Amino acid sequence: MTRRRGFTIIELLIVLLIAAVMAGLAADLFGGSRHERVDAGIGLLEADLGYARSLAIASPADPVMVRVAADGSGYHLAKASDPDTVLQGPNGPMRVRFGQGRADVAAGVTIASGGTRDLRFGPFGGVMDPVPTLTLSLPDGAERAVMVLDPFTGDPTVTYQSQ
Repeated sequence: MTRRRGFTIIELLIVLLIAAVMAGLAADLFGGSRHERVDAGIGLLEADLGYARSLAIASPADPVMVRVAADGSGYHLAKASDPDTVLQGPNGPMRVRFGQGRADVAAGVTIASGGTRDLRFGPFGGVMDPVPTLTLSLPDGAERAVMVLDPFTGDPTVTYQSQ
């Protein structure tokens, strides 16, 4: 009598468990979770706001501003005297399009500004009137972050919201 060798049910379950764990890790690694994409957009925006604020302090005669794209796909830094011309930064144009270039980790994120599309910094780093509320979110609105800037210091306060 010959015995056939095969896999036991335990061995098959272990292999399936390992495959499921690896697939889950790969999905997070390549796709990024929804919260991580919004958080990456906030990180980029905070860094660029800090840069714009420092440029505004350095050149009070023609302060720097942040202009939110009309379609919500991103924003750019510009001089207040020429808001449609993108500033050149140390690594190229200071334009962010979510899902492209250095903002590829924030794919699908949109930005909205309450009140005005133009966020202007004054000569001391504060935000000029009106003080906008910036909202970064995913298309379905389930994950979003709301950023409010202090009018005197320009420091951001971020609140995350999930539905």
